[in-house]
Amino acid sequence: MTFPEPPAGGVPSSRRRTGLIVGAAVAVVVVVVAGLVLAGRGGDGAGRGGGPGAGAAPSAVASGATGAGGTSAAATASSGASSGASPAVPPPAATATTGAAVARVVMPNVVGQNAAAARITLEGLGFSDVRFGSADAGDPDVVLPQNWTVTRQSAAAGDRVATTTAVVLTCTRRV
Repeated sequence: MTFPEPPAGGVPSSRRRTGLIVGAAVAVVVVVVAGLVLAGRGGDGAGRGGGPGAGAAPSAVASGATGAGGTSAAATASSGASSGASPAVPPPAATATTGAAVARVVMPNVVGQNAAAARITLEGLGFSDVRFGSADAGDPDVVLPQNWTVTRQSAAAGDRVATTTAVVLTCTRRV
């Protein structure tokens, strides 16, 4: 049995053709994926990360701005794109406690009140984190606060408490 001699390049033409087709297919896939990634991060606001501030990175790149440590915005944007990180959007404000004094109010006595009414009272004073706990062993979760009565509160009535403090109201289910 005789085999055809390979061409002068050392690779048969069928393998070369297959290699070219596979290479072209890989190139097409790369271009499509890159297009999808860029469309999802686009500065026009139409894509997945196109909320407020999504268009900020291109203008920073154009101006040649540098970030912390002397890293240019272009380097930061390109490293974020290759690592799969989200687009350059400024972080949300940390908390209301930074830069401003936290409000402190006198804690009212809500023991004996309906749990839903107690929450409304506390939120009206500015408390943003009101939680419920159950004193009933057979009912561990307070699902509908309007069906529960407050039996204990985590902050004592009359104390001056920061409105950022989590207030836990222990309740029992009304029968």
